[in-house]
Amino acid sequence: MTQAGRRFVIADPGLNGPLGHHLSYSVAVAQAAQAAGLLPLVLAGRGFTGALEAGRIPAQPVLGASYQSAGGGGLARRLAFGLAAWLPVPLAGLVAPPLRALRRRLRQAGAADPLGLELATALAALGVGEGDLLLLHSVSGANLHSVATAPGFPPVQLLVVLRRMPAEMEADDPAPERLPQLLRRLHARFGPALHLFADTEALAAQFAALSGLPVRPVPLPVVVPPPAPRQQEALPHVVFAGGARAEKGFAQLPEAIAAVAGRARFTVQSGRVGAEADPLVQRAHRALRARRDVALVERALDPADYAALLAGADLLLLPYDGPTYGARSSGILAEALALGLPAVVPAGCWMAEAAGPERAVAIPAGAPAGAALALALDRLPELTRAARQAAPAWRERHNPDALLRALMDAPESATTAP
Repeated sequence: MTQAGRRFVIADPGLNGPLGHHLSYSVAVAQAAQAAGLLPLVLAGRGFTGALEAGRIPAQPVLGASYQSAGGGGLARRLAFGLAAWLPVPLAGLVAPPLRALRRRLRQAGAADPLGLELATALAALGVGEGDLLLLHSVSGANLHSVATAPGFPPVQLLVVLRRMPAEMEADDPAPERLPQLLRRLHARFGPALHLFADTEALAAQFAALSGLPVRPVPLPVVVPPPAPRQQEALPHVVFAGGARAEKGFAQLPEAIAAVAGRARFTVQSGRVGAEADPLVQRAHRALRARRDVALVERALDPADYAALLAGADLLLLPYDGPTYGARSSGILAEALALGLPAVVPAGCWMAEAAGPERAVAIPAGAPAGAALALALDRLPELTRAARQAAPAWRERHNPDALLRALMDAPESATTAP
């Protein structure tokens, strides 16, 4: 099928501002689609303002549906978490899990997710129909259930990239039914027009085993500036980026940094940390504020500032929760590997497998991050050489054009099959 005049719609309910990996993923795919002769359009959250690529990528803020709302605020959460953040560490750590579980139960009893109906209405108004493509790359179980059950959905080719672990999707904003039934319901609704993907091979295998449906692994749409030579400073620059979240191991940072005090300088991009944040995250944030060897960035970074932060790093510290991340990818690690940056990562997950022992030091499960960080600083020259040597191959494999080719292969195969 010729691409001329074919619509490529990217629906991203998590895109609510001009920052972050939601933005970079949607824009990167839209640019690749545009270069391939498709007509891209991004449907964003209603809170989105501004323009994508100076208006070169059309965008409409029409989605009121939420994505992964488990971290949302609320007076009860702010009061409970804010008070717990001043408790001793063991007690503070006990408060968050039961409160999250209660919030999840209350959310499941709330109003039905509106994404499916919103998309059906928007696509019909745009004249999107047979032969056009709709990409959902960051969606919850509740989002997918609403798509599977919405009336009046146009006959598009539906491309769904599953990027979170099955257990996460069952816990945060889940569908009314379990994932295997949900994916089979989606297939029953869309038939051969449904194409399921995941952005790691292990994650694709998990979803395929759960659903009994084909799930294809696809590349990550990594876009980084060309690596530039820079002068080596006396102390290596260790960077934590991506925001102060519990699953990113933010609470481990003070102890890890203290373990190598004097051997490196640190930049920690926490973003804003309020009373609704995890109690242990709040405690860690206060501890980092008190350190003179840490530059704490307490705001979201625009793409240029974020790129500059990574470009100035010698080592990334990513002490994420390994079981939580499991087979899912990490956009920050993918960018680091494209830039030729070594990293400290959790053992036993995709992050350790993707980087390998030549480019990363893995933190054993349940162990503090300080020892792994110290080892990475000891091995920094060899880790850096290996990371730089492997970076071109990583960029060749993981880029927006490669992702678009993988996404388009499934609809084209379905269209041309006898």
